[in-house]
Amino acid sequence: MIVALVTLRSIAPDLLNVQLLAYVLGFLLFFILSRVNINYWWRASAYLYCLLNLLLLGLLIWGRTTRGIVAWINLPFGLRFQPSQLAVPITALYLSSFFKKQNQKSKEKQLSWPETIKILLIILLPALLINLQPDLGTAMVFLLALLVFIFYNPIGWKKIAIFAGLSILLVAIAWFFVLADYQKSRLSSFLFFTSPEKSLSSDFTQESSAAYNARQSVIAVGAGQLWGQGLGQGTQSHLKFLPERQTDFIFASFVEEWGFLGSLLILGLYFSLLGFILYLTYHEENRAKQLYLLTIFSMLLVQIFINIGMNLALLPITGITLPFLSYGGSSILALFFSLAPLQNIIEEEEKLASSIFQ
Repeated sequence: MIVALVTLRSIAPDLLNVQLLAYVLGFLLFFILSRVNINYWWRASAYLYCLLNLLLLGLLIWGRTTRGIVAWINLPFGLRFQPSQLAVPITALYLSSFFKKQNQKSKEKQLSWPETIKILLIILLPALLINLQPDLGTAMVFLLALLVFIFYNPIGWKKIAIFAGLSILLVAIAWFFVLADYQKSRLSSFLFFTSPEKSLSSDFTQESSAAYNARQSVIAVGAGQLWGQGLGQGTQSHLKFLPERQTDFIFASFVEEWGFLGSLLILGLYFSLLGFILYLTYHEENRAKQLYLLTIFSMLLVQIFINIGMNLALLPITGITLPFLSYGGSSILALFFSLAPLQNIIEEEEKLASSIFQ
């Protein structure tokens, strides 16, 4: 948190107070919600899931377009909240409640077709509503994280083959009938930018905005070198050559000022968090808790991988933020909300272990 606030103060000091408020509210939310037993979360998950979809649907009907998408609810004092940020933890709680009476050995039983279709429909409804905003990046993170409930539960090779074929068909349909022109442009510019032959021979004055963003991000990362240029000394971010320097391209802004060694610090912190969640998952006996932990792990991993990948021009630009580092109150609050049940699971396991040895 300290590293994130120091970096934000350097590249966008006018946003510091709002981000600090988000962290304070996030810690308070985490402290309160982590006291709620996971069983109560499962009981309330169906209502939370319905509320989530009603909010997403309401945004499509009555919401106002901001920066090309309809994703935020306006709050008092000029604040806004993005409900789609809560889609992963709420849906994960709802789906995991179906498995709360199972243990690890239960995973040997394959999901039936009705069970598999039910899980898919529950996943696809919020994904469709989020994509209609349109927010392809958030929808993609949501889908990739929630697929844990399909592929971590045995479904059989026949179902996998059918899903693979349907996925290819849906991708083709999405390209021609669903994706907006700017989304296609991002994918095309990514392929263009990563082609050495085309990069050398292209007319840079005609490059798309997505290719420009990727190029400036790579320049910022390279400028950081080993030690970084120092706080407040990053030219790409401070001269605003780097777009969305406080959100989508926060990693490039960070590396420009903190250097390669600073990036190792950030990556080390992320790997520690992910490793800890995997450790908890491995030692968890309850199937529902295990699935929730894996979903949160997948959500964080996908966000980190895609954001850093697009900052290095290794992946297309999708507008996905970097957890705990990018500016955004909705993202911070949603992350703390996601970790609250995880903390409760830890406390419940500690109580169980202490009762065994008493």
